[in-house]
Amino acid sequence: MLCSTLRRLGPRAASLAPPLGSGARSYNFGTAQYDGAFAREGIPDPDTSQLRSGALAYLAAHDDSAWHTDPVATLLRGARPAADGGETALPTADAFERENGAALNASAAQVDAIIAHMNGYAPPAGRVDWRAEVRSMEAEVFGEHAGLLIGNQAMDFGKQDGVTEIEESLQANVVEQRLNDQLLAAELRGEITINRAPAYVGCVSNFSNFLDLSRKVLRNIELGVPVVVLSRSNTTQHMYRWAALLARELMPKHGVDAGLLTYAAANRAEKQRIFDEASPDCPMYFTCSREVAQDLRKLHGPVMSSTGGPNTLVATELTPAVAEAIRLSAMIENSGQCTALRHAVVPGVGSAELEAMFDGAPTSAGPVASLAAGRCDGLFDFSGNIFEHVPGYTRHGEHADIAYRVSASLPAQGDIEEQWRNVYVDVTSPDVPVSDGAFAAQLARWLVDNQPITLAINGDRALAKTLFETTGQVVYTVGTLENPALTCQARPQDGEVFGEFPVRRELAAHTKYPVVVPTPTPAYNATYTRAHLASRGANSSVSCLPPALSFCAPLLRAVGDDVARGYLVELCEYFADACATNPKVGHNQGARTALYGLQTTPRNGQLNFVRCAGGATTMADVAPFVLPFFATSAFELLRVSCDPADAALAETLAALGFVVAVEDDAAFDARVAAEQPYNVIEPALPGGEYPLMGQFVSLLLCLGHIKSTTPNDDAFVADFSTSPKWLQLRKA
Repeated sequence: MLCSTLRRLGPRAASLAPPLGSGARSYNFGTAQYDGAFAREGIPDPDTSQLRSGALAYLAAHDDSAWHTDPVATLLRGARPAADGGETALPTADAFERENGAALNASAAQVDAIIAHMNGYAPPAGRVDWRAEVRSMEAEVFGEHAGLLIGNQAMDFGKQDGVTEIEESLQANVVEQRLNDQLLAAELRGEITINRAPAYVGCVSNFSNFLDLSRKVLRNIELGVPVVVLSRSNTTQHMYRWAALLARELMPKHGVDAGLLTYAAANRAEKQRIFDEASPDCPMYFTCSREVAQDLRKLHGPVMSSTGGPNTLVATELTPAVAEAIRLSAMIENSGQCTALRHAVVPGVGSAELEAMFDGAPTSAGPVASLAAGRCDGLFDFSGNIFEHVPGYTRHGEHADIAYRVSASLPAQGDIEEQWRNVYVDVTSPDVPVSDGAFAAQLARWLVDNQPITLAINGDRALAKTLFETTGQVVYTVGTLENPALTCQARPQDGEVFGEFPVRRELAAHTKYPVVVPTPTPAYNATYTRAHLASRGANSSVSCLPPALSFCAPLLRAVGDDVARGYLVELCEYFADACATNPKVGHNQGARTALYGLQTTPRNGQLNFVRCAGGATTMADVAPFVLPFFATSAFELLRVSCDPADAALAETLAALGFVVAVEDDAAFDARVAAEQPYNVIEPALPGGEYPLMGQFVSLLLCLGHIKSTTPNDDAFVADFSTSPKWLQLRKA
């Protein structure tokens, strides 16, 4: 995700991805077929100048009264429910609290109708495959109506560079369509079941055309999963407009069943009633702050949240290029991009350097001006509408809506608030070089404890490799002092896989599974069929394990249940596939050089504890959680703790080679407090069901990408691909 002014293009060697159809584990992250979905053939090369001119033409012709006369309202089966006098009229606001339209929140009776529809929806003739119709509609949405999407988002959110998001959507959507194809094929073979309870989509303002319209809505409804889009307290206009375009015009035109899309314009209490009275199987897809994610997770079980984090840039010294990288990363979209910089670690930086850094920072009269100029980093002249000065920060002398704080030490954990849409920068300027061993270790631990979305490291590749190996970010970028890495760069269509994960030990409090892009969205609410697993888990299957993992046979034999054993067979085959070539080289087409794949947890001395408590844990319960370590190079990072009541289980695990401690809850809690493990894992499958490999493994191990800002960087590939952080099959 990066505005057009930042792309660096150049020649790139042909993709090494295998053709689609090879491999066995299909849609799951890191497999051969997953990698094949990035094949360049069939991925469009959009005309960005045409997208820009189309958006500007739409904005020039837009009637500002339209969002008042045609207010945001509930849409059910393609139309507004009949008015009953109980609707609530209210104004809508843009991202800077400026009134921009009107809304009608649903009455109680209209919410009843939404709930009844969700609980009673049945597709015509039981049909679940709507790919042809939805993709025909999608081509029109991102073709004829691309200017509307960009323009509405500019007016409502203040998006400066919606053009790049549409470009990304047009390319990344093809990758995720291919992954959806693989997912549906697995269901038709009887291997998995996609739960088709309606999915809630809580839109995010800044990437709503890719993340929400594309990933969460279109990818769900094309596989027969109904979607309920939820209104927002602000910036709700632009996603309502695309929902209305689909529901009123394009779904009927392209033959998509109207019951697959609902827009719920409702207050918070009525939304809560929908959550309470509709099926508990309904997944929620949200991109939000960690605080909101925690609140949602308390309200509902299957919440899939992408959360923020203090994105960090590290440089060995402050060069003019590094100063520009900090400025641009912090100001992108008026600090409105999820990967905007929040924290910089650079020696020799004080108030004078920060004042100079932001002197002459670009300003903009508004998103239309930015769009016309092709800029993505202008500070709006009305941004002060929502600026709140936080004590302890210094406001810039020239730009009062920019604030900074400098310290020689790293911020206290949790001390950096996101300050969404406000340009705030914390700078750590240590008294020692950032490559100093002791300081680098402190920084790595800070990154683990605070979990930024992205980490950019400039000026020292050895330091970059150390930080990669000792942390658990999803997005890493390695640059030089002349061509520095930014925090705001990721192109998922090129294999620059990204995700916005919470701190690992707190993951379950925020989300059911961490969200990875690209992946097939319906996979997050899908499970293996018990019949398929039972057939895979027959005793004879143990002798058919991948040869490199034949040493796992005793672990599988210790599990007496065919279904559970079948899941272990699937896990073994998944790791054999995903680790056959790991990492994989990205498909960057000359812009940058990326590696992506499965990783061990941080190699920083922290361990992962699996805790078996209460005396009721069986080998069938614990085996899925320990096998991903047992089968791979992450084994040394695992310890198992068993309650004295689970002494027999502990004995079995110890005989298999696990390091096991037998201790009561008090002793275990004391050990956790003393040793501060990376993760504490309770061996209980969600709902007693068996999730798909990609989702399950992401709960236990790390994944993502690291890239160089240098195109065709063979030295980077040679050096970083040999890191022990990349997951490999264990040598028994």
